Amino acid sequence: MKSKKWAEHNLPLLLVGVICVVLVVVIRSFQLPETERHITVGCVLVGEKDDKGWNESHSTGLLNACNAYDCGFMVWERVAESEPTVSAAVRELVNNGANVIFLTSFGYGEYMDEIARKYPRVAFFGISGEGAAKNSTTYFARLYQARYIAGIIAGATSKTGVLGYVTSTPNPQSNRGINAYAMGMRVANPRARLIVRFTGSWEDEAAERGSVALLAEKGADVITYHEDRPYAVQEAEKRGLMSVGYDAVYEEYSDKFLTAAMYNWEVLYEKVLGDYMSGRSNFSNSYWLGFDEGAVALYRLSPRVSKETASLASAEKQRIVNDRSVFSGIIYDNRGTLRCDKDERISDYELFTGMDWFVEGVEIYE
Repeated sequence: MKSKKWAEHNLPLLLVGVICVVLVVVIRSFQLPETERHITVGCVLVGEKDDKGWNESHSTGLLNACNAYDCGFMVWERVAESEPTVSAAVRELVNNGANVIFLTSFGYGEYMDEIARKYPRVAFFGISGEGAAKNSTTYFARLYQARYIAGIIAGATSKTGVLGYVTSTPNPQSNRGINAYAMGMRVANPRARLIVRFTGSWEDEAAERGSVALLAEKGADVITYHEDRPYAVQEAEKRGLMSVGYDAVYEEYSDKFLTAAMYNWEVLYEKVLGDYMSGRSNFSNSYWLGFDEGAVALYRLSPRVSKETASLASAEKQRIVNDRSVFSGIIYDNRGTLRCDKDERISDYELFTGMDWFVEGVEIYE
């Protein structure tokens, strides 16, 4: 009887003890052993680390984060989005001492979990994928928030009411950017149209410049893009068109360059790497940071942007910071199907992995 009463009295304490032990085990499962204090970060890039575009933004942001935490840093460049090439790059990085690896291109996500399971003592972070392996997770920035604000500026400043968008291929990452930009465009001009041209490649100068020419023929007077390098903006400048940049700005343009939707990768990488080093990475399936954390931003506005437009953009940005709401309320796709009702919000899961449709106002160039 005494034994039973003792157990009943001490059961809560025993349960607390068991939970604490489990938490310690889980935390340590995603950390390096005590004898391996030094962290070396490997970065896999689809292009060159000094391309003045997507790859340089990642490489520089991650290097700065590594310097902040006194980590080693290695880069593997020009890795195509295929399983054999990604696996080979990871193998080389691991063999050279990398115990944390960042996969920085969208197409790598398809292979991340499978590769991660082969290296259980290495932590993997990818900008796409499921993050289903116990040593992998996804990370990204909510650039669609900045795209939405940039769309307001472009829609309000356009004279023709036709905007052009050059990008690689339809996928959730590309599509949510297109949709956010179009939604912002229609806040400023409800009759505006966004014509999208897919090139089939993340970097093809001829195709990207040619796409700008084709979009201009369709009446587009503001050009934006989602590619690794700013060829579309350069071509827009050459043709006297207005433009909106993307990712980062590495060169000076005319006043026809209205603004840019920009990442701050250093903020994101410091957060992810800091969490890994302190053992907190396993508590989140993914990282998705936005305006409020400083992971995305809008480039300074051109003098061509009116004060009224700047004020509208500022108010909408503050609304997003307050409730993260871009894809909420009544949203129809470009085929007339209701995708979101007045009291609804499209989930992060749908935005991150499943957005395979386009909002009203988007036209795909045929």
